[in-house]
Amino acid sequence: MENIRFCTQIPVPPELQAEADMLSVQANPLNGHQITTGGLLPGLGGMESMAMPVGWMWKNGQTLRVKFLNGSEIIKSKIRLYANLWTEYANINFDFVDSGDAEIRINIDSSNASNSLIGTNNLIRKDQSVPTMNFGWLKDTSTDPEFCSVILHEFGHALGLVHEHQSPGVEIKWNKPVVYEYYWEIDHWDHATVDANLFFQYDKFSTYFTTFDPLSIMVYELPKQFTLDGFSVGANVQLSDTDKSFIGTLYPRKDIDVASFNTLEVRPADQPAQEAEKTELFSREYDQPPSLALGLTWLEVASGANVRVTAFADNIANSSADVHINTWSNTALYSAGCTWLRKASNDPQFQMGQFSTQDDHPWQDRQVKTSRQITFDRPYDETPNVIIWLNQLDISYNTVWNVRATATDVTSNGFTINIDSSDDTWLCSATAAWIAYPPSMAGVASGSYDTTSVRPESQPQLNSSGRVDFPAGAFSEAPKVLIALNSLNVDNRQNLRLKVSADSISEEGMNWHIDSWGDTTLYSAGASYIALG
Repeated sequence: MENIRFCTQIPVPPELQAEADMLSVQANPLNGHQITTGGLLPGLGGMESMAMPVGWMWKNGQTLRVKFLNGSEIIKSKIRLYANLWTEYANINFDFVDSGDAEIRINIDSSNASNSLIGTNNLIRKDQSVPTMNFGWLKDTSTDPEFCSVILHEFGHALGLVHEHQSPGVEIKWNKPVVYEYYWEIDHWDHATVDANLFFQYDKFSTYFTTFDPLSIMVYELPKQFTLDGFSVGANVQLSDTDKSFIGTLYPRKDIDVASFNTLEVRPADQPAQEAEKTELFSREYDQPPSLALGLTWLEVASGANVRVTAFADNIANSSADVHINTWSNTALYSAGCTWLRKASNDPQFQMGQFSTQDDHPWQDRQVKTSRQITFDRPYDETPNVIIWLNQLDISYNTVWNVRATATDVTSNGFTINIDSSDDTWLCSATAAWIAYPPSMAGVASGSYDTTSVRPESQPQLNSSGRVDFPAGAFSEAPKVLIALNSLNVDNRQNLRLKVSADSISEEGMNWHIDSWGDTTLYSAGASYIALG
């Protein structure tokens, strides 16, 4: 069997993972909010089971600086040439610089090993003299196919792509003894290293993927001896049609702006704090301060103390607002996220508000069900659509964490808002925002979904997903979608970890995800969405 050239994905050391997550969300807030990307990179000892579902895509439209640490002019010119092939299909740019800081730093040597960090994980290496990418077999005399193949592959990693043969969409019948023996003889890889770079598959719930593409530039060359059924993959030397369309999906030419804030933008998860703040600059200036409705999208809270979290905005001006995610008392809030809808305060279609159980009774009075009649300031001509988002919680630590916010008895004049728990939950307080608009309004769709639509509450699992179809003809292109929690039911014996997100958003609909991670027991959760064309 001829020697196979291979690439390794450089894992983030476990002790730096929290910082890597923070840097990822700082670089691109969508990594912690709307788009479910990434997955779990395996280390040499296996994947980190407690890792958060944080993506590693760069911000759409970003220019990434690339700097050579060494190498001949011939090799450098080839790298510039072939790396830029990705930018023909992705809304991303490379700026090759001679000095100053760079997100991607290239080393060229004769080690016969090529590797790269994945996407925003490049930011974890802050020493500008340390490479984030290595080319170990390129020579001035290398052929153009040799140059093209490895350069496209490594820059695919730098853009956030993982190995195609480790995609959730692949089913390779590996002849593992042969593979283990081969890589031990060639490079002294032990079983754990082979597992991490070939056999490990990313989780389908936390990874963007397509059906397996044997022509992808991101797949290893696989000789037939590596498989039990004789399946093989040749040495691919160019971008496949799927590579081109897929990278265009991850970095589309038209960016969809999503209002979001995650505490990971200002601190790592392993440094819990009681306050986190972000100043949001509006894309337009209003005649008067607009109205904002906020909802929680992400929660990671330690067990052993009450679940206490609140998302709110203050200092709302004509062109900006301060968004906060806070906790209080002895609660350890590792991370949390929120989204918001912003509309002019005199908008003729949208009306917003919020209700707290403390508007009805003090927090120390245990009450399972709380309702309030909401009357619209301006009655509608028809029964409006109403969506509900939770934005504040205080639930006792020694009971199950169970809360649900709903709107019932909706009429043109108002509705009843309900914030309910259960007999085995002590809900000290909760607050929910509401948004109302006429159902005939063009370019808007909304609804809600729940994990119980795809599995029973008695069968908890970390990941649940489903499909939402928008009304036919509502949108001519992919809309902006805002999603936040309206319910949760989580066991209080482990940390509360919960995230809502969506992907494959188009004019026709979207795939929704309600996920947890680590050892959390997620009985159920629900969310409400509003899509805006």
